[in-house]
Formats: sequence, C-alpha cells, structure tokens
Amino acid sequence: MNEKPVKNRKRFATAFHICIIVFSCILLAVEGVVYYQRSYLSPFWVNGQSMYPTLNLHATDKNGHELGENPPDPSAREGYTVDYGVMDTHKKAINKVKRFDVVVTKYSKEDTSNKIKRVLGLPGETIEFKNDGDLYVNGSFVEQPLAEEYIRGALYPTEKTVLKADEYFVCGDNRKHSYDSSNIGPIKKEYITGKVVAICGTATVYLDKNNFYDVKNIDYHWPRYL
Repeated sequence: MNEKPVKNRKRFATAFHICIIVFSCILLAVEGVVYYQRSYLSPFWVNGQSMYPTLNLHATDKNGHELGENPPDPSAREGYTVDYGVMDTHKKAINKVKRFDVVVTKYSKEDTSNKIKRVLGLPGETIEFKNDGDLYVNGSFVEQPLAEEYIRGALYPTEKTVLKADEYFVCGDNRKHSYDSSNIGPIKKEYITGKVVAICGTATVYLDKNNFYDVKNIDYHWPRYL
C-alpha cells in the first residue's frame, strides 16, 4: 500500500480543519464587534462651542459662516452645521474614564440635553486652580492639553474642590464660554452618558415637530479619534 496518498489526505484534512477553526474565530470576532457597535456605540452631535477648538472647529451657521469660539444664541441653532460623532456607552468604558477624556454627560436627572466636556478631576481627588487656570490635583501641578489662550481668563472656583467617590470635575475646552463644573460643581457618575470615541462626520441641526433640536443630512468623513 502506498503511504504517500494517505499522508497527503491526512495533511489536507488537518489543514482543512485548521482553516475551519480560523474562519470560525474570525466570524465570531466580527459578530462580536458588530454586536458591540449596535449595543454600545451611540451617536451624538456637538450642540455648542464650549469644546472649541477641539470640537466644532469648523461649525457654521445657516449662512455658512464659521461660528468660531463665541457660543451662538441657542434659539437660533436651526440650520447650523456641527460635528457628529460616536460615544461608547458601555458601563466598562464609563468605569475606565481617565483624566482628559471627553465625555457626554447631563448635569442632573431632569436635564434633557447632552453636554460634551473634558474630565479634569476623578473620584476622590482634590482639584484646585491657581494662576488663572493652572490645574492642581492633590496638590501637584498637572499640565493640560490646551493652548494657553483657552485656559486663561475663565471663571474658576476660588476654593479647593474635594470630589466624592462618585464625582467628576469636568470643563469645556473653551473655558471662557463653558458652563461646567466651574459653575455648578462636580457631576455625578450616573449622569455620564458615554465616553467620546471619535468624530466621524458633520450634520445639520433642525427643530423637530416636538420643538426639540436634532440633526439630519449626516455627511460622514474619516473618523477623528479623541
């Protein structure tokens, strides 16, 4: 009996089984990614200039004029072109929020609108601002990822802020034009909707039939991860 064909058949069978296993693993991985995206990645749009220039750098009014760093009148928002992105709403993502991450949050249980802010202080920390905006955490200076012009000249707390185990200190990057923890104090973890993953397009703001702002005409571009 010729052993060569038998060995070849065994090799072929082994290779075939390996291919099936690899294909199955890839298929499961793809299905897992799709499930995760459908379950935990949610869209959001940037509804103001408080995170300028990180977000809405090229936001325009209905006439195509760039809004710049000065926040517009919210009652005149219809027709604006704003940044459109995705956030990770999974509990694990929120639990792993780090300093300088950008999050989507509300300020209270009754709050109906999303705010996009940068995390400066984490649970249990003591936050203090000196020298017109310099950030100190637990007594140590922490450099911020912002240009000086956006840090200086804002209204900061004059006293130290001690964060509880479920509290975060958040600020907009456009400090002089941001309503945030400097004004209202820390936010509760339960109010954080998600962690911003990427800006993946622009959209047009409109007023729906219930008089709530929403977006349409989404124009996707290559994702810009934050």
